[in-house]
Amino acid sequence: MFKVEKNRVLVPVGEPCPFGCRYCYTRGGEVGLSRVDPEEVLTQFEAFVHEAAFDTIQFGYDGDPFARPERGIAMLGRLATYGKHVNFSTKGAMNATTLEGLAAIQSRMEAYGTTLSALVSVSCWDSAPLVEPHTPSPAERMQTVASLKRLGIPVFIAVRPILPHIPDLEYERLVAEALLAGCDGFVLGPLYVDDRGQFARFIPPEVLTQVPSRRATVSWSAHAPEWTRYEDEARLQRLATFIEKKEGTVYTSSADAMAGLSQRRAVA
Repeated sequence: MFKVEKNRVLVPVGEPCPFGCRYCYTRGGEVGLSRVDPEEVLTQFEAFVHEAAFDTIQFGYDGDPFARPERGIAMLGRLATYGKHVNFSTKGAMNATTLEGLAAIQSRMEAYGTTLSALVSVSCWDSAPLVEPHTPSPAERMQTVASLKRLGIPVFIAVRPILPHIPDLEYERLVAEALLAGCDGFVLGPLYVDDRGQFARFIPPEVLTQVPSRRATVSWSAHAPEWTRYEDEARLQRLATFIEKKEGTVYTSSADAMAGLSQRRAVA
C-alpha cells in the first residue's frame, strides 16, 4: 500500500472519489485501493512509519479527502501525529467547519515543528462544466485556496493533467486567478492514459495523436501501473514561462513542491 519516493509517502483515502472528472485515473483502482476502512489504512501506515525513513506524507492520491470532509479531517488528524510534514490534495470546496478542523490540525502540527500544506487541483477554467461536471467550480476552488492561505497553510495549485485540447487562454486565466488567491506555486503534470484509453475519450482523437507520448511506469504509485504518458514539452515550457513572468513558481512534481517548501522552512 505504501512506498517511499523522493522523501515522501503517498497515503490513500481508501474510497472512490465522487467527483468523476473525465481524465481521472483513480476510477479503475489501478493506483490505489477501491474501498477500505480508514482504520485499516491508518493501522497499516503506522506500521510502515516505524520501518521507513521519509519526511513528508501526501494524503489523497486515490481519491479526494474532502469529498467527505468528516472522513478527511479524521484521517488527516491521525496522519498529523506521526511527526512528519503533511500535504493533502483536493478539489473540494471547504466550509467553515472543515476549515476550523484544518486550523486545529495545523496548530497541533506547529507545536511539534511540522507543517501542513495543501495541493488544490485545477485542470481548466471555462471548460470545467464539461471536463469536471460534478466537481466544485474553479472559482470555488480558488475560494478554498484563499481560505487556506488566511489560515497560514501553504497552498500549491496542481495543473495536471495539462489537457491538449484546452486553449492556452484558459490556463492563463487559471494562473492569474490562483496568484490572486495567494497560491505558493504551480505543479505542472502530464496526461496519463491506460491501455483502454478511458482517461482520454473526451479529447478529440486528432488532437491527442499530435501530442508526444511514451509508455511509462507510474513511479509514485505503490501499484506501479504502466500507462501512456502524453506530454507536450514545448507547451509545458510555454506555460511555465508565463507563470514565471507573473512571478509564480513552477514545479514539475508535487515531490519537488514539497522539497521547495522544506527549503523555505530551513531558510526561515
